[in-house]
Parts: sequence; structure tokens; C-alpha cells
Amino acid sequence: MILELDLGNTRGKWRLLDQGGPCARGSLSIAELREGRTPDAWSEFRLQRVRAANVAGVAVAEALTAAVRDRFALPVEFAQVVPRCAGVTCGYHNVGRLGVDRWLAVLAAHHRDPRPALIVDCGSAVTLDLLDNGGRHLGGYIVPGLDLMRRTLYKDTDAVKVPQAFAPGMPLSPGRDTGEAVNRGLVLMVLGAIDRALDVLARSGADEPLLWLTGGDGALLSSLCRFPHQLVPELVLDGLALSNP
Repeated sequence: MILELDLGNTRGKWRLLDQGGPCARGSLSIAELREGRTPDAWSEFRLQRVRAANVAGVAVAEALTAAVRDRFALPVEFAQVVPRCAGVTCGYHNVGRLGVDRWLAVLAAHHRDPRPALIVDCGSAVTLDLLDNGGRHLGGYIVPGLDLMRRTLYKDTDAVKVPQAFAPGMPLSPGRDTGEAVNRGLVLMVLGAIDRALDVLARSGADEPLLWLTGGDGALLSSLCRFPHQLVPELVLDGLALSNP
């Protein structure tokens, strides 16, 4: 059995692999993990390995390492960004500055299909990574995620304080009140970033690039995206088998 974790800024998700396939899944609070608390379901596991993608910082990595050592007497294999892995060449000048979650999503997408691609992870931040014909990572873009943008408007304005109202298939026609205008406008901003990034990739010479969507808001964006695409919710976790085989 292998326990895999994707630790984000506020939430994390995990899955248990048995005989190579997922047999259990769950989520966890990063705040609770930082305090050494792990999901109750883990008490039933008989693990051989633990591998993780962590963008939540050193304290979270140390807390996870201690918890896994105490409960399972195992080390945690943390994925790292390297110049080249699984047929992909990293496009960052300093590979250590690329988020490991982005790297794993790129590896997994390329492993599924080696054609040029735009990989979009829709979480607290939305990341867009470009991959060319030869598995060369061209870099990417980072923009605030949907709820982060909404909360910024709520916090820093007097008249634009609206509740979240995102839903799969929601209309994107111009809003007739402030709530509609904000929530529809934020989705349009992310979809516009995807549109522009696909155009950049096409102008780099990529022929009919693929579009991959993942992350917490991936299903929402999938329901509203006009481009052909693949929605793979666990793309980051899938990349762990490539970075840490």
C-alpha cells in the first residue's frame, strides 16, 4: 500500500493505492496537519510507502514527516522539481522556484499524451503551464483563484461585497446585479486566461494543443470551458508515480 498526498495552501487531499490502483481517498486540513493531526482513516492502513507533493511550507512538511514516522515508522518521499523527468524538461531558469504541484501535473499530462498541452490547475491560485511538442516546459502563468479574487473584492471594497455563487453550467451573460456581475466576471477572467494561454501556445508552433484541467475548481471550469479538454481531478497525485517511482 502506498499513501499519496497533495498538500495545498489550505487543504490537502490523499489517496491510498493498493496493487497499483486507488482504493481510498480523502481530504485533510492543512491547519490540523500543522498541529500533528491526521485523518482517522489512516489508523487502518498498513503502508509500505508514503509520497507527497507539498506547497504548504516547511512546517507542514515537518509535521507530516513526524506523524508518518510515529504512526508507520516510514519516511515521507517528497517530490521535487528537477531539470528533466519522465520526458519533460523544466522551463524555469531556477527549477527550485517552480511549484512541485505544477511540475507533477505537467509530468502526468505528458505521460498520458505527449502532444503539446496547456495544463491548468484551478485551486486557491490558478496556474497555467505550457508544454511544447518535445516535452519542453515553456513556463506558465499564475493568477488568483476564483474565491481568492472574490474575497479580495469583499475585503477591499465598500460596495462589492457579495457571497460566492459559482455553479457548474452557470450563465456567463452580463450580470444584472452586483452579485451576478462579480461571480460571472471572475469566471470570465479565468476562462480568458485559458483562452490567451492557448493562443500563446499555438503561436509557439504547437499544433492543436491539448487542454488539461485539474484542481478544486476544475469541474466548474470544465462545465463552462468552450475548448475541448480533459478534466483529471487527481493529475497532481498521478505525477507522484513519475517523480517518485
